[in-house]
Amino acid sequence: MNNKLLGHIFSFITITIWSVAFVSNKALLSYITPIENMLLRFIIAFILLTIIYPKDILPRFFKDELFFALIGFLGIFLYFILENFALKYTQATNVGLYMGAIPLLTAITAHIFSKDEKLSKNLILGFIIAMVGVGAILLEGSKFEIRLKGDILALLAATTFALYSVALKLAPKGYHYIVVTRKSFFYGLIFMAIFYFLTNQPPLNIEELKKPVVYLNIAYLGIVSSGLAFILWQQSIEKIGSINASNYIYLVPLITAITGITFLGESLTLTMVIGGVLIILGLYISQK
Repeated sequence: MNNKLLGHIFSFITITIWSVAFVSNKALLSYITPIENMLLRFIIAFILLTIIYPKDILPRFFKDELFFALIGFLGIFLYFILENFALKYTQATNVGLYMGAIPLLTAITAHIFSKDEKLSKNLILGFIIAMVGVGAILLEGSKFEIRLKGDILALLAATTFALYSVALKLAPKGYHYIVVTRKSFFYGLIFMAIFYFLTNQPPLNIEELKKPVVYLNIAYLGIVSSGLAFILWQQSIEKIGSINASNYIYLVPLITAITGITFLGESLTLTMVIGGVLIILGLYISQK
């Protein structure tokens, strides 16, 4: 199969998995804290990747480990912390809209730090069209209100994910792709553990973990959304670049809406259809 086509397929699969993960994360909020969720899912993912590819456990070069630590800090720790705190201080709609800015933020970051990925007119035009579609779906039946603290945190989260995607593109060469992902998880977990103990989090309630809704969602987030999806994301960036891969993030609200209509019996409206068409059109123009 064509290498670039494979990269686009990987991006689409990853974004689909992450769109469904929003539902899992929401379901877990009633039982465990966000930091407990993060620790459990990435511990599972780290163990899984170590079993699949138990090589390169020990460091090769100190500077490489520093770069893997940077990737883990940005994409595994800081992004999730900022997103969770943003949801605490502002509406989910606001956070969703700012997450829609990730493709453009990734393009700007790649333009600055990468030699082979640059901004283009099509990219900016596609961003504008897709964001109108994203807004149409996310704002359907809700009201957008500026809540400065939460909105700034959401924008910082989007910027962090953009930096993470470009950092993956610039990761040290000569490592198996599973090793790159596994090492980023390892350092991300270290930062999470430090945060957990420094913020005096309440002890984990083991009884909650025995509930099917908890352990099934944790299993999905750990094995599929973290273990599988982060590998696919790393591979898609390697094959088609951080800009082209990040453009698929426009599809998140569309896939989430389709999931809600299919499995939760939510209503399909004309606004949502128009929004979906605009997202696909914007994605097409951005990738052209």
